[in-house]
Amino acid sequence: MRILHLCDSLNPAGLGGYESIIHYLAKAMAAEGHETLVATQPPYRSSPERVQKQHYTIFHLPGNFLEARKWEFYAVSEDEREQVAEKLFKSDDLEENVSLLTEQLAGFLQEVQPDIIHAHSTYVVFNKVITKLQSQSELEIPAVITIHGLPKSLILPNGKKTTDFQEFASDSGFDLVIAVSEHVAEAVKEHLESELHDRVRTIYSGIDLSVFKPMTGVEKKWDIAFMGRLEAMKSVDLFPEMLSLLKSRFPTLKMMMTGEGSLKNWLFNEFEKRGVSSIVDYHGVVETAAVPLMINKSRIFLYPSRREPFGLSIVEAMACGVPVITTDVFGPREIIRHNYDGFAVPPDDARALADSVEYLLSDEKIREQIAQNALKTVEEKYDIKNHSMQLVAIYQEIIDHQKK
Repeated sequence: MRILHLCDSLNPAGLGGYESIIHYLAKAMAAEGHETLVATQPPYRSSPERVQKQHYTIFHLPGNFLEARKWEFYAVSEDEREQVAEKLFKSDDLEENVSLLTEQLAGFLQEVQPDIIHAHSTYVVFNKVITKLQSQSELEIPAVITIHGLPKSLILPNGKKTTDFQEFASDSGFDLVIAVSEHVAEAVKEHLESELHDRVRTIYSGIDLSVFKPMTGVEKKWDIAFMGRLEAMKSVDLFPEMLSLLKSRFPTLKMMMTGEGSLKNWLFNEFEKRGVSSIVDYHGVVETAAVPLMINKSRIFLYPSRREPFGLSIVEAMACGVPVITTDVFGPREIIRHNYDGFAVPPDDARALADSVEYLLSDEKIREQIAQNALKTVEEKYDIKNHSMQLVAIYQEIIDHQKK
């Protein structure tokens, strides 16, 4: 089977939820004889037409380079953005981009002839392209979409204030909508017409257990690890207080952090003010390949999101045999069984985080038991091989239904 994954964008840093999922899913699909292609907008005006990866090929459809201009916009400082926006964008950018991409995708589909299209969080661009091709009777290939996130506010180039889910609901001509958690499924249904609710199905994402696994002979270097965006949604603003509480209890405590985000400067200033900056070992943005080893070098993985659609990083840490402390909200609530295969604490509670860290660091036997239970959970529910077989069965079901 030839599968075309369709994305409005791919993070040029190569990180993020669905970028990682596509990467490992392509490997699992290749092992079963299936071919993976990825079509998206280029992140730079100079991006090549195609990028060859080990198990898949990325094709760039330029449109009017709206995506590339978006990344140029984010590259400038916030105080310069208003002035730069006037030069980079015009009010009809989205409409022009969709029109150009409709023609480009139609030609690309004729060239590569995929068996199915699998879109990922295409809220404002390729969902509109798919709908337009369907209205022109130029799309005979079945299309499914996975929704990886929760609703976010948007301001379109014409100044319209909306949300990504509202834009998706206005153009959602997919045969099936896959949600990465029950919580995401409910959020999607709130935006779709009721007659479309039966098209929504929850399928938890899988991870590669040959990559994310306990590593023998690896020395524990850090007591706590956090790997994610430095944003309020991830509750990183609680870390200075949490480390202050832990410092007196564990004088040699070490915390490893990765990632970038809008709270970075504030966060490290707070670490300095509270006298805990020496505790933090910060690595910035790291290569995807480095993640499993860094998790394995940690005793506890911290992921206390305030708002999380699923929590793929939680599952990756569980698969590495590292106990996870997360929050009892949204997606994480569907993954972690508290005090069995992880810890789920109330959100916005630095003391609860500190108490859970203290409890786990103080009892190696408890950490080992949580780790073993976590491994069982991942093997039963989140193996990428099972996930890929489930998707292939769904693809075939939709293809067969369309032929009738």
